[in-house]
Amino acid sequence: MRTMIKKSPRKAGAASLVMLFAFSLIPGLNASGKSDFFPVSVWYAGGKARAPMLEKVTADSRRFWKKDLDAIKSLGFNTVRCWVEWTNCEPAEGKYDFSALELLADLASEAGLKLIVQVYIDSAPDWVGKKYPDSKFVASNGLVVESQASPGFCFDHPGVREKILNFFAEAARAVKDKPAFLGWDLWSEPHIINWAEIYHLGNPEHIQFCYCPSSQARFREWLKAKYGTLEKLNRAWYRTFESWREVEPPRFGTILTYTDYIDWKAFISDKLAEDLAMKAKAVKDVVPRGVTTSHSAIPGLFTKPVWSGTPDDRKMANVVDYYGVSIYPKHAWTVRPWSPFFRAAGNDFVRSMNWLNGGFYVGELQAGYGVFGMKVSVPVVGADLRDWMWSMVASGAKAVNIYAYYPMSSGYEAGGYGLVELDGKVTERAVEAGRIARFITENMGLFLEARPPKAEVAILYNPLSHMVGGQQSYTGEGQPIGANNLSESLQGIHRAFFEQNIPVDFLHVLDLKPERLNQVKLLIVPYPVMMSQDDIKKLIAYVESGGVLVAEARCGWVDERGFSADIVPGGGLHEVVGCRESYLKPIEKTSTLKVKKAHEALPLLKTGDRLETIFFEEGFELLSDRAHALAEYDNGTPAIVLASYGKGKAMIVGSFLGSAYHHFKNPINGKFFAGLFDWLKLSRAVTVSAANRNALIEVRLLEGENSRVLFAFNRGEEKTQAELALAVPEGDYRAQNLETKEDVDVKRKDGRLLVAKAFEPGEVWVVALTRAK
Repeated sequence: MRTMIKKSPRKAGAASLVMLFAFSLIPGLNASGKSDFFPVSVWYAGGKARAPMLEKVTADSRRFWKKDLDAIKSLGFNTVRCWVEWTNCEPAEGKYDFSALELLADLASEAGLKLIVQVYIDSAPDWVGKKYPDSKFVASNGLVVESQASPGFCFDHPGVREKILNFFAEAARAVKDKPAFLGWDLWSEPHIINWAEIYHLGNPEHIQFCYCPSSQARFREWLKAKYGTLEKLNRAWYRTFESWREVEPPRFGTILTYTDYIDWKAFISDKLAEDLAMKAKAVKDVVPRGVTTSHSAIPGLFTKPVWSGTPDDRKMANVVDYYGVSIYPKHAWTVRPWSPFFRAAGNDFVRSMNWLNGGFYVGELQAGYGVFGMKVSVPVVGADLRDWMWSMVASGAKAVNIYAYYPMSSGYEAGGYGLVELDGKVTERAVEAGRIARFITENMGLFLEARPPKAEVAILYNPLSHMVGGQQSYTGEGQPIGANNLSESLQGIHRAFFEQNIPVDFLHVLDLKPERLNQVKLLIVPYPVMMSQDDIKKLIAYVESGGVLVAEARCGWVDERGFSADIVPGGGLHEVVGCRESYLKPIEKTSTLKVKKAHEALPLLKTGDRLETIFFEEGFELLSDRAHALAEYDNGTPAIVLASYGKGKAMIVGSFLGSAYHHFKNPINGKFFAGLFDWLKLSRAVTVSAANRNALIEVRLLEGENSRVLFAFNRGEEKTQAELALAVPEGDYRAQNLETKEDVDVKRKDGRLLVAKAFEPGEVWVVALTRAK
């Protein structure tokens, strides 16, 4: 595979690297360049050292490691995921030791396992700091981070970057001719700084990285690409720089403008994607056939760009074959296990950010109970792993990597996150995880080909909405920078559709393009308080061409520079929705708005129904006879307005109903969103009828050319009978329980296939439907 890097043609943007792959047919890859293999692995690098640490190869290593790999294979896994680490593998400059990797690759091949290699450079050998003393990370308060193996040194330093990319290339040479080698994870949980609890530098919410000379120089080049001239930068930042050498990243906020802060955060997310692209190129130049991946610490839905060094999942997915995620539903820091709603929203987000890749990799899936010092989570059992693994596959994952085979042997996570015990005792959860891995392997072709059906409903993900106020990013309730209002709105809206088994996508603003929007019949824009002018124009064009847009309060209030619109909603949206903001007042906790009159756009609501509101109460003044008030506040001011525009329709809501639903679970809020689907008479591939009205049966579907895989999860605590109706092409279908191999009765009614089952609490049901050719 030949790899090229070129500058992005984005009009407004920074110098950004875009990976373009020229594919040829290579063993293990299909015509699209993706693997013809679905890896289900455990993390294991030889012995019991916890990642990213490594054991030294001894005379006994082959015997002990072979025993472990044979056990992994016998459990049912088809892949082992090992790692290499800079400190261990290049202890002296230019002196590489990949003996552990090479031995493990040979043993994996003997055991009949594939090999995925995780590369760690977040801990670095001490010689790097001695050779490049100006490469240490520098915080926004000027304090320098002295590396203790972790967090290493700044990738922006030209010398450090050269050594790191050389390390990637040397690792690739070590596996180039190894038959077991499948691919790479090039960056585990990308951030500017990893694995260093540097609280001594100050509040981690406010300390930013990196302010070393090399990062500042790279930022200046980014600014030159965006603004072209120093005069334009001065105008944008309200500064009087006389030389580019004077330009530095902002360290604190001012009352004047925070355009500099917005630029700094955009640079960081672009930079992380560029760094990943360079690492991908380094290994592809040596071993073209390896699949390239990376994975975030948690789905980006739950993060914020204002946090130091947080990646943008969509940008990262653009430069590797698959981008992925770590999933730890019972992490030590969770107050309670992740709810099905939280997990489903995260899965759909990761899938949506990888829409061009046709799937995503689960880089890490929790294997055992969590530990952080004296803080431990509830136990992980086999039923958990069965649910989590099938949930990942049902959401479109193309790999599941379980972390880890052995529990952590050292550090503040010692004893946690293991599939087996430290003495090698096989656990019940290991047996169950291996059993599911075997089913995935047996049906690999089906899972590689099949995709989730296209959704007609999309929820817009606009990272700029996190940035209102810059460093002074306080919420409507006076919550500080740690609050995540956009995420809460996204989660609340997703939940409203999830509860009705209505498939939805998350649509990144980078994908506001006709080829992506053509399939979207309903676009919901949550927490839209800050939007770029170009993106607003795209939303207007979407409505003009026949789309239906639903926006929450203060849409386009602030633009991409941090400047307020003259009229709210901004960017010309007031003409689309036929109204403008007439007043705005904060809500101390929560309030309500009420449905003015039953309307076809609110099919699940009736006159007088009250929806809960949060943060703001925004009243509207109607500007056109195209606009109609559907709901109002108690003072009679319009609160929800619907207007026709061009070939489409637009609705605006004067508060944040999604966030309110996330917090307070008022069923009227949920019905508002779900009713939009009914109003537009949209379609879904599967409908569910449960005997227990309070039951929640989550259904997922994967579609292939002549097959379907149906997944059903009873998310409730009671047994219930349920009937599932599938919209499938005409033909004769055979249905089979994928795990028991038993046939499932299938009926046809009104053009749909019907299957039924009595679901036990927490039960998972996986059914393959194959059409006779």
